[in-house]
Amino acid sequence: MARCGEGSSAPVVLLGSAGVCSKGLQRKGPCERRRLKATVSEQLSQDLLRLLREEFHTDVTFSVGCTLFKAHKAVLLARVPDFYFHTLGQTSNSLTNQEPVAVENVEALEFRTFLQIIYSSNRNIKNYEEEILRKKIVETGISQKQLDISFPQCKNSSDFSLQKHEIPEDISDRDDDFVSNDNYDLEPASELGEDLLKLYVKPCCPDIDIFVDGKRFKAHRAILSARSSYFAAMLSGCWAESSQEYVTLQGISHVELNVMMHFIYGGTLDIPDKTNVGQILNMADMYGLEGLKEVAIYILRRDYCNFFQKPVPRTLTSVLECLIIAHSVGVESLFADCMKWIVKHFARFWSERSFANIPPEIQKSCLNMLIQA
Repeated sequence: MARCGEGSSAPVVLLGSAGVCSKGLQRKGPCERRRLKATVSEQLSQDLLRLLREEFHTDVTFSVGCTLFKAHKAVLLARVPDFYFHTLGQTSNSLTNQEPVAVENVEALEFRTFLQIIYSSNRNIKNYEEEILRKKIVETGISQKQLDISFPQCKNSSDFSLQKHEIPEDISDRDDDFVSNDNYDLEPASELGEDLLKLYVKPCCPDIDIFVDGKRFKAHRAILSARSSYFAAMLSGCWAESSQEYVTLQGISHVELNVMMHFIYGGTLDIPDKTNVGQILNMADMYGLEGLKEVAIYILRRDYCNFFQKPVPRTLTSVLECLIIAHSVGVESLFADCMKWIVKHFARFWSERSFANIPPEIQKSCLNMLIQA
């Protein structure tokens, strides 16, 4: 078990070091994961739907009769690539082109519903895309050869599929290998998350660079703003960074940023092994990512607390590790659950050397709670 780091903002606790009771996980683990997946999936859907409704950082306008609809090319490319190339192939080189693109043979209400499905549906939406295309909503007359020239990197839907073990072109030095292949095994929360994650993994059509530790990450302003209150403020008119083509972040490592970007795009439900979960919690709080906090708390409850079921020898130490993280980051609900479990099994904790090593104020809280109980 890793010891807590001294003099840092969060304890240094790495995933994969705690002992877990497999029988306990079989009983409670699946239920907890389903709950987490539903929560993160719904949050991702609501964030993208709000992005559509608020028309923030839009870069394409559709004209349906007399009604105009603003949208985001990156989202369309990720979710409905065939529709994207049939309607926007002519303007694909002009990312700032705001001239309306005519959409024919479809009603305004039907197209509004189609956009809402694109941005919020947690399921595969290929059928909806094919239904719209069957109506031949736009006769562009663009050949496949023209489309290939316009988009050499991601020219069709089959090329745009997510390759789990493909290293993204997101760093300035191609020889650097800080991006672990383990990151690409993380489970997205939904079909929506899997589609959006393609935009980061490839990457396709980014419009902003993020620099951390001298590394360059390519991203999309709209998705960053939709998912993070921190980025929404930074990329609005209030900050100088709103008009720049890049931003530089301080206080986090490139490994932590990579974890955050996977969550922002995909709503991923795990954190790679050997990741400092305390730092992830701090980062999630700073950047306004409540869902990422939920993921980190779930991992702590699973890997370090065995969902607070019957104690096994190694669980005693790992629960204390979790208690310290919850205290340092300010996760009151997790801290309270740890305290209750420690008090319940206090006779076993009292003789543990690890209990003697926790901060005195936490020891005092345990004793006070034991007395009250």
